[in-house]
Amino acid sequence: MIPPKEIIDTIEKENSFLILTHSTPDGDALGSSLALKFFLEKLNKKVEFFTEKPIPIQYRFLPGINSIKDLNTLSVENLDVLILVDCNKTNRVSYEREILKKIELFSGKRIVIDHHITDKEDEKSLKWIDHQKAATGILIYYLIKNMKGELNEEIAYNLYTALIVDTGNFQFDNTTEEVFLIARELVKAGAKPSYIYEQCFESWGESRFKLFLKMLNNLELLPPLAISYILKEDFQETHTTESDTERFVEFIRILRDINLTALFREIEKDFIKVSLRSKGNIDVSVIAREFGGGGHKNASGYRMKGSIRDARAQLLEKLKKYKLL
Repeated sequence: MIPPKEIIDTIEKENSFLILTHSTPDGDALGSSLALKFFLEKLNKKVEFFTEKPIPIQYRFLPGINSIKDLNTLSVENLDVLILVDCNKTNRVSYEREILKKIELFSGKRIVIDHHITDKEDEKSLKWIDHQKAATGILIYYLIKNMKGELNEEIAYNLYTALIVDTGNFQFDNTTEEVFLIARELVKAGAKPSYIYEQCFESWGESRFKLFLKMLNNLELLPPLAISYILKEDFQETHTTESDTERFVEFIRILRDINLTALFREIEKDFIKVSLRSKGNIDVSVIAREFGGGGHKNASGYRMKGSIRDARAQLLEKLKKYKLL
């Protein structure tokens, strides 16, 4: 796979880079961004990577994690190129208007490297979007290989994390021969599968587990659909954040008669974030795009204004429209 020539030319020509990713960053967002940062620094480029803090505890083992800067301190000055990683719209970077205003002030070149399905993309950017790839980390891998970069241990750890998080540790439908071939090369470069798996999937704290129990207590079964929700007060009572809900929606998909799952999270009053998951050929990205969101066939999401009750009612209406319920 060969990256767009314009992106390679831009990376070779320019000297300073700003890396941003989506809000509530997961293992693909963080791993891909950090791997890219390490690679650009090997090319003697200046690189700044900003994202939301605190970093989810399960990703604090990643090489380079302490170099990430808090998005609340974002500065876009004196940088040549903005690269959006695992994200194709700047409004996905944050919920905060002030931060989005700063990003809009960026006057340099823009690059998007992503694997999510979307209806509308940033027309100002050089784009490399391939929704057939299991993880954005795969695109970063090909970028490094095509530019004759080295897959050192730091990069291998980050890209392997990107792969296992977005393939559910090689269990999802997006796990292809290509994924295994790349994983093999990353292990040869120094990635430790058992250690990375343990950190990503078996490092829950007690607070996160208590939040998970609240989610299960709110579970509603409407076969083939399972729905649950988490209120803002649930986060407060358990001393957790939205990032602690990662993979919750996938747990309730394990039920035999459930092919669709939805998790509603109340981020603020009348502001809801919805995650959708499905099995087989059920395409939930179609539903997410109806609400202005996006993602993948079996894993998508969106944001909306309103209450949990509003969000539930509107989702059921759309599922019936597409004969998924």
